[in-house]
Amino acid sequence: MNVIATLLVSTLFAIRPPVRMPTPIESTARALLVNFAAGRMAAASMDFNDALRPVVTPVLLAEVKTSLDQQAGKFWSVTEARQRRQDGFRAIELIARFEKMPVSVVVVFDSFDRVGAVYFNPLPASNGDPALEKTARELLTALVARRFGDMTGLFDAAMSAQLTPTGLEGLAASMAEVYGTFRSVRGVQQSRDGNLRFVDLALDYTRAPLTFRVAFDGQGRVAALRITPIKQQ
Repeated sequence: MNVIATLLVSTLFAIRPPVRMPTPIESTARALLVNFAAGRMAAASMDFNDALRPVVTPVLLAEVKTSLDQQAGKFWSVTEARQRRQDGFRAIELIARFEKMPVSVVVVFDSFDRVGAVYFNPLPASNGDPALEKTARELLTALVARRFGDMTGLFDAAMSAQLTPTGLEGLAASMAEVYGTFRSVRGVQQSRDGNLRFVDLALDYTRAPLTFRVAFDGQGRVAALRITPIKQQ
């Protein structure tokens, strides 16, 4: 696992901007979502204001989660956080990756930074860019088949210099040790962050599911890879 972390962190840091620290209300919104997804409804509602608490009870939140689980599947991660105004109040919108589709989670704050409203809105699935998905799948196929030369042919210059066929061989061996044998792709999502476009392939392996994230530059070349386990809620 250390080999994976060393290779991928150095690759991502070469292209990513400095980490942005979340604002206090963004941290509150993120904690609400994580607790909600984990079924900890008392913790999810701990920052509700006095007007919202008797209306949106832990029991009601649990019902909302059951419905959202059926529609969107399991929660994976937050891909974007945006601050905006809603009905005159500050709000945080979290774009969350779920197993079946992205979900917009809007948390509205009152004048005292207490939660005054929460909305969970599944977003229509986007077909994204078929060419990028095709390249991401080709990259995965080459990694599983250990055709490392085919992989580096898809990399941009910085990736080619940092992640050589020898490094990819170590990565493939570490993945096999940690996750087992590849079974199938069970989901695909695309997103964007600045000039980078991302394709996330949700993969089933024999020991644990994982996300295979491929970042593309403006020319459609692979600029970064990241392999992370999918946490089971």
